[in-house]
Amino acid sequence: MKQDTEPLTTIESRIQDLQESIEQRRQHLKTRATRLKDDLQDELAPEEIIRKYPLQTAAASLLAGILTGKFIRAVVTPSGRQPQKNIQEKPSEFKAALGDIGVDILRSGKDLAFTYLRHHLDNRIKSGKTP
Repeated sequence: MKQDTEPLTTIESRIQDLQESIEQRRQHLKTRATRLKDDLQDELAPEEIIRKYPLQTAAASLLAGILTGKFIRAVVTPSGRQPQKNIQEKPSEFKAALGDIGVDILRSGKDLAFTYLRHHLDNRIKSGKTP
């Protein structure tokens, strides 16, 4: 009778070992996933990207401002393919407001880019590093 119970205890102990191994691996994977998530959040934070690539960020915001301005200009101004009329038409209120918003966006983007660039250069000069 003793031989019949031994295989059961070894199977139960094996099952227990496997369950513990599965639990340990699950905890390890959970820890790694949490660490990876935190690392990605830190790495992809806008502040970190701006610190690592200040000139590229300023160039990207300048490019975004130029493209936004061109898009707004294309919406607001009539295209050159339309026949010229002798009577000068006033732009609609919507187009005029959109044009004003576009100009404000461009000026704000330019101001932000130059302010950041000046701040970055001031910090570099104060710390003694050359750009």
